[in-house]
Amino acid sequence: MLTLPILRKMLHSAATELKANSKYLCELDGVAGDGDHGITIGRMADVMQELLDVTTLNTMRSLLDALGDAFMGINGGSAGPLWGTVFTGMAEGIDDQAELTDLELRKMFTQAKLDFMDISKAKPGDKTMVDALYPAIDAIIETQGSLKEIMDAAAAVAKAGAEATSQMVARFGRAKNMGERSIGTKDPGAVSIAILFDGMAKAL
Repeated sequence: MLTLPILRKMLHSAATELKANSKYLCELDGVAGDGDHGITIGRMADVMQELLDVTTLNTMRSLLDALGDAFMGINGGSAGPLWGTVFTGMAEGIDDQAELTDLELRKMFTQAKLDFMDISKAKPGDKTMVDALYPAIDAIIETQGSLKEIMDAAAAVAKAGAEATSQMVARFGRAKNMGERSIGTKDPGAVSIAILFDGMAKAL
């Protein structure tokens, strides 16, 4: 059962992890991109910390919606709009309710994936954030058990997906221009998504 206080705790933990890894994400992005992915993620982590403490955002839907809108407005490549789509999709997948059953949690993440698929042509194997995001969402949909077990499963496959991107050829973004030379480095977008899910799971 997911409640607003638990969701806040999960996202606070994720924001802390993301901020702590911003330098590493910049280093990863510097290999094939413009090296600012970690700066963008750091800004998003700051926005998360600020909005999580806003008492007027007193439902899960209003909080997720506010986070999504705030991410959309962050400049610095595609990360803001992409993460924004995930979070507004999560908000769209639920009603203004105080707690979510496992079924409603799955519905929330299913909607996030559907909304993301509407705006992104990336497929698993293209060396993008999708390689961590889609497996994590699929794990949430398919895993039976406690909230902790569900989020642990999502974090594990997101991490494995991010690790696997080091063996892929980039097909999107600036890294696409490197072709085969993009092999050997993990995709920063996938790594940041893995950190997000790991941070959420750690809070439980």
